[in-house]
Amino acid sequence: MESDSKYSKLAKNSAVFLVGNLGSKIISFVIVPFYTYMLTTAEYGEADLVTTTVNLVVPFAMLGMNEAVLRFSASRELSHDELASNSMLVVVASVALSWLLYPLLSCVSIIGANIVPFLLLLNLQTFNNIFLQYLRGSGKSKAFAANGIITTFVMAVANVVALPVLHLGVFGYLASMVLAQLVGTVHIVVCSRVWEHLSLASVDRRVLSTMLRYSIPLIPNSLMWWVMSVSDRYVILFFLGAGANGLYNVAQKIPSIVNVVYSIFMQAWQVSAIEERDSEDNARFQSQVFGYMFVVLALASSLIAATAHPVYTVLMSSDYVDSWQPVAMLTLANLLSCIGMFFGTTYVVHKESKKAFSTTAVGAVVNIIVTLCLVPFVGIVGAAVATAISYGVMAAVRVRDTKRHVAIEYRKGEIIPAFLIIGLQVVLSFAPYSVTVLGIQVALFFVLVFALRRSLGKLFSVAAGIIGKRVAGRR
Repeated sequence: MESDSKYSKLAKNSAVFLVGNLGSKIISFVIVPFYTYMLTTAEYGEADLVTTTVNLVVPFAMLGMNEAVLRFSASRELSHDELASNSMLVVVASVALSWLLYPLLSCVSIIGANIVPFLLLLNLQTFNNIFLQYLRGSGKSKAFAANGIITTFVMAVANVVALPVLHLGVFGYLASMVLAQLVGTVHIVVCSRVWEHLSLASVDRRVLSTMLRYSIPLIPNSLMWWVMSVSDRYVILFFLGAGANGLYNVAQKIPSIVNVVYSIFMQAWQVSAIEERDSEDNARFQSQVFGYMFVVLALASSLIAATAHPVYTVLMSSDYVDSWQPVAMLTLANLLSCIGMFFGTTYVVHKESKKAFSTTAVGAVVNIIVTLCLVPFVGIVGAAVATAISYGVMAAVRVRDTKRHVAIEYRKGEIIPAFLIIGLQVVLSFAPYSVTVLGIQVALFFVLVFALRRSLGKLFSVAAGIIGKRVAGRR
């Protein structure tokens, strides 16, 4: 009965995050073709580099406090007042420092004329990232999930006005992001009622030190994730130009569905992993969860790889039609990334921040080396290959490392065939496109469904059982 409650709670939280994230992600994917018609490849590349640079700086600006807030709120080791007050101190200091650096940052060529939206995005994301985790750790999962829908919807509407109506180009795109983040900030403040938990009396050097000792070692880890995820865009910019970077950015959009699926699950999984860390059947619990997760992600990866060409040629502007070719490789990369993140939860549970960094650093170094070797010769496809290799190395190291804490059982009879099938789809993506190639790709997807049929059946059975109990409980 206790075991069932674990899966039920994980499924309930995942469902909440699914509803919230699904709406925001659907809007995000639907509007990508709109951007390809409204922005040139060079403009899209420029806007992407600004937002990518914001994502690079944010972990430093918030000192990794988002991770500490989630960890200590989920484990209930610190009170809400202590978490909110000490986190707000970091936000205020970060905002003040960022604007003091205005003259220096305005000289950076990548930021340049976009310095004001850059700083506003940095400040708003610093607050939002920290206090979204405060919402999540406080058990307000619905508010946490709703925030994504709200910000994405506001951004989409603002862009529809800023780009085709006002013709504001890159500035309009960035201004829409700022407005969306600002609305998201208001939503967080109202839902968390954070003002009720802020007090100078709760600002404590011991508490702040405890949080920072956990969070600061995770900053280099975030940097290494950034290196593996987006540093290749700067290499592409250097060797191939902003236009190629725009193509690569669009190429990453559909494969990122794999990460979206996992991120929805991970938001619930991290909390469950922390809560169940000392349970007697933790190994069995994690083994089954990993097995079900792998089935879903593998099938999503295979389907995206199979349909990349028709999806991109139909949806995207003709200027972006060449962005389809790296899609299968990027999809494989994202699958490996999700596996690495799953096993990275072990470091969160056991507070092994330094270990999280070292394993990510291995992948980052591999990524930089391979990207620099391949991009000058094979273009954006080389960046995709480098990304897949680096995530694969990191995932392998983390799988080995996890054995020290929990003995997870792997369904090798499903995992190995799945990687072979997806690997074959990646190889086929480099062949000249034809109806025959498309037919083979789709056939391989159904072969994978057959190969994973047992776990797929168990997953449906577990899901049906949980839904049945919830329905019965409401009667």
